[in-house]
Amino acid sequence: MRRWLESVPLHPFLLAAYPALALLANNLGQVRPGIATRALVVSLVVAGAALLALRWALGEWRRPAMLVSGGLLLFYSYGHVYNALRLVGFMGTTLGRHRFLLPVWAALAVGGSWWIVRRADAPSWLTAMLNLGVAVAVLLPLSQILLNGAGSTFASGEGRAGELAVEDLRQPEPGPPPDIYLIILDAYGREDTLREQFDFDNRPFLDALEGIGFEVVDCSQSNYSQTELSLAATLNMQYLSELVDERVAGDAGRAQLWPLIRHSEVRQSLEELGYQTVAFETGYYWTEWEDADVYLAPDRGVFEGMSAFEGTLLRSTAAWALIDALPVLPAFLNRDLDRSADAHRERLLYVLDQLETVSEIPGPKFVFAHIVSPHRPFVFDAEGKPVDDDYTWTQSNLGLEAYREGYRQQLAYLNRRMEQILRAIVEEAAGQVVIIVQGDHGPEEGSSQDRMQILNAQFLPGSTEPGLYPTISAVNTFRLVLGAIFDVRVPLLEDTSHFSIYSAPFNYSQIASECQTS
Repeated sequence: MRRWLESVPLHPFLLAAYPALALLANNLGQVRPGIATRALVVSLVVAGAALLALRWALGEWRRPAMLVSGGLLLFYSYGHVYNALRLVGFMGTTLGRHRFLLPVWAALAVGGSWWIVRRADAPSWLTAMLNLGVAVAVLLPLSQILLNGAGSTFASGEGRAGELAVEDLRQPEPGPPPDIYLIILDAYGREDTLREQFDFDNRPFLDALEGIGFEVVDCSQSNYSQTELSLAATLNMQYLSELVDERVAGDAGRAQLWPLIRHSEVRQSLEELGYQTVAFETGYYWTEWEDADVYLAPDRGVFEGMSAFEGTLLRSTAAWALIDALPVLPAFLNRDLDRSADAHRERLLYVLDQLETVSEIPGPKFVFAHIVSPHRPFVFDAEGKPVDDDYTWTQSNLGLEAYREGYRQQLAYLNRRMEQILRAIVEEAAGQVVIIVQGDHGPEEGSSQDRMQILNAQFLPGSTEPGLYPTISAVNTFRLVLGAIFDVRVPLLEDTSHFSIYSAPFNYSQIASECQTS
């Protein structure tokens, strides 16, 4: 083993793989694992090509490997050092300037290369030390990715909609079952929250929904304060205490929720009854049902554009200097190197456009649309014009007032589009459709109470028993809907709301409803 470590210089390839793996590990659950593939392959191919070229020039392997590893280290560390130095003041400016850092990096590259090339041969112990050290560094993010992959396949499944089984559901008479739409508007707050905390009158939009035939639930609260938790409960008609092991902490605990969202009790039940599943790209791996019968995503092609993940990775490298020079570069490079907000805006517009026409797909169908709006990033003003927000990857802090203004603007545009979309769906289906429009949680900024208060509007043609009531929460949505459509009585659960923070998702505090019901 020791001889192998000393003779085979693997450290350039390990160093080439580390940056993409580390960024992926830090964003697990927010992106699909495959999004790192292109960056990983490009980095490995470039490292391999450089190694072969230097091997041809120098006639052996160890020094070329050291040159390649040194170059990779300088390239991938540049953006991190640059960002750190931007906080360091020096004679009225900051050290985080390309004019300061680039000459230093160039000197390190030239000096290091001269020192390595001058040596007759690199010692074998140095190759072994580099192989071992870099391998340990790579194992850290890799093990995190693998552990979360294993955790995402686990869910206890105990008590899933316990009282409801597919064989209990009976096709409605007469005629085919209705299409069912679940439209989740991320961070969409309840009317009283919007009025009191955002100075936003949402009554005209709610009146428009009621005019179409929706019933708006006045005092609805989310069962959980985070999207993953909330959707897992909604789509499985059960509280998480019956679905997952809440003692599992950290990312592994959160990963238990992903299969519950992607292959939920509701989805499986409807598919076994003959429903097609229709879903959309969301930008969040755990709400992307890529194995749906119809999966709708913008057609970008393999080599078209750059993902936000890849853009973030580049902005941590020496390419930062190139990015800052974008005004003098071709327009397509400008777009591709800094397009997080653009990509999110394009995705939202695509989903909104397609949602209006998806009724043309033959039914019966279950349509799931997780629309990441009015949640940040704020990419639209009230008229639908583009605005910029770097939230997606850098998590910038707007401040409360700026957040409220951005939220109001985006909400106004979203309301206008949703009214058009919902009206078109109802008219196309001649009213024979079930539509659920809900927030997964309330606005991101505000109190824990604000966070739990959500929009909940449902189009349920015909009478239902026991029917909607003012405080119904999302966990009971499909208990009521499936029971009504398929003529089976499903007991409703007690409506409770559990607040938690992102770093401790299963450490709850219960939030009572403060809404006054008439």
